[in-house]
Amino acid sequence: MGYKGPFVTLGLSLVVACSAPLPPPTPTPAATPTPAATPVPTLDAQVADVQYAFLSEVNDLSSDVEAMAAGSCSDMSAETRANPTEVPQMRGFAATLQRVASNQAALDNDDVRSALADLTKAVGQLDDSLAKCGIQ
Repeated sequence: MGYKGPFVTLGLSLVVACSAPLPPPTPTPAATPTPAATPVPTLDAQVADVQYAFLSEVNDLSSDVEAMAAGSCSDMSAETRANPTEVPQMRGFAATLQRVASNQAALDNDDVRSALADLTKAVGQLDDSLAKCGIQ
């Protein structure tokens, strides 16, 4: 019996020493603070469609007005003789777009304001070009 104690101790020591090492403890993730949600304005599809269509009209008119303003005096004279209502229609449509934008909440944004400012500038350039060429 005296011999069993040391053998049992030795056997347990060998089992413990020869067993696979324990895996490292799994770290628990530290709690990270969640930032408060900031409301972001969103556009519904219908409002986005209205804005896109409106900006397309403004940009198309701006391009037409700029093209006419960049023409030579002889080209502008020929164009206004062939289409005497074209310049008044451009001015009228530009004024209408300005009014519509001022009355529609869906069009109250920086993109629309910028496009309308570009249109106003283009109409002013057309008026200057027409005046320089003596065309009314």
